[in-house]
Amino acid sequence: MKRLVASLIGTACLALASTIAFAAPQVLDIEWKDSARERALPLRVRVPDGTDKVPLVIFSHGLGGSREGGKAWGEHWSANGYLVVHVQHPGSDESLWKGAGEGLPKQRLMRGATAEQLLGRVDDVRFLLDEFARQQSTPDAAVWVKRADLSRIAMTGHSFGARTTMALAGERYPGPIKTLADARISAFIAFSPATQGLKRTWPERYGEMSKPFFTVTGTIDGDVLGAGSNPKNRAALFDAQAAGEKFRVVFDDGDHAVFNGGELREAQWINRVTGENHESTSAATAQVIRQQTVVLTLKFLDAYVKGDTKAKVWLRDDAKSAVGAAGEWSAK
Repeated sequence: MKRLVASLIGTACLALASTIAFAAPQVLDIEWKDSARERALPLRVRVPDGTDKVPLVIFSHGLGGSREGGKAWGEHWSANGYLVVHVQHPGSDESLWKGAGEGLPKQRLMRGATAEQLLGRVDDVRFLLDEFARQQSTPDAAVWVKRADLSRIAMTGHSFGARTTMALAGERYPGPIKTLADARISAFIAFSPATQGLKRTWPERYGEMSKPFFTVTGTIDGDVLGAGSNPKNRAALFDAQAAGEKFRVVFDDGDHAVFNGGELREAQWINRVTGENHESTSAATAQVIRQQTVVLTLKFLDAYVKGDTKAKVWLRDDAKSAVGAAGEWSAK
């Protein structure tokens, strides 16, 4: 109880540090089609109030998710001046487990966790950036499309979306495709990422992710599909990266579902789909994690996408005390 009270106090301090300066964003559910790949992408777009140019943030859902993922994060970012696009990735989305199909839902989910699907996700993000630029060059572009400042872009994602984010940030691979990095993206936030391979290979694999990067995870952010991910190797991404504008928060008792930013009952959904009983975050703790995460991630975006010097100083000097008893803050 003492830890929870301390966390709530820290949350109150964080809330004071984050002032919402914009009215509620406009929400658009649309579909953009990549004709070259014959691939239609469902999108949920959150457009902030105003008419000025604003930074663009892309959110990539986890395996079996949809454009509804990342709701809590996207709502807060867009309310504070970011155009947020939640992209749904065909082939690794909710179609894997919804409706009829061969095998149990967990088995169908695992069939979407492939290198081919990861490449498809990366190409989805590249297409979005290309399409924004293409549409902006036309006289009949939608007003909200014109508002995206393509010189200020952040990439974010949860779980498989975190892997997508890591790929675009410059993770290196042992095969013929060494890197999938996209130079147009300025900063990255990975919710529930995971390192892979032997620890001695980590400096080579993750050491060249040179741009600002923020890892968000928890002490019970475990392996929900049997792929080998666990709280230790999720937090280890920060350790494997080279120093320089890298940040990490590890929330006490934060499970895998809470970092998707969707409904707080999503842990129950994961247990139902996988047929297993994974340890989950209590409702009170999940609320604290969510309240702190929206502020921490907004400070990171303000610092490294908007170039806010005060936000950079806050991340270095004040974030640790603000997180307090709710978890562990690291910066390098």
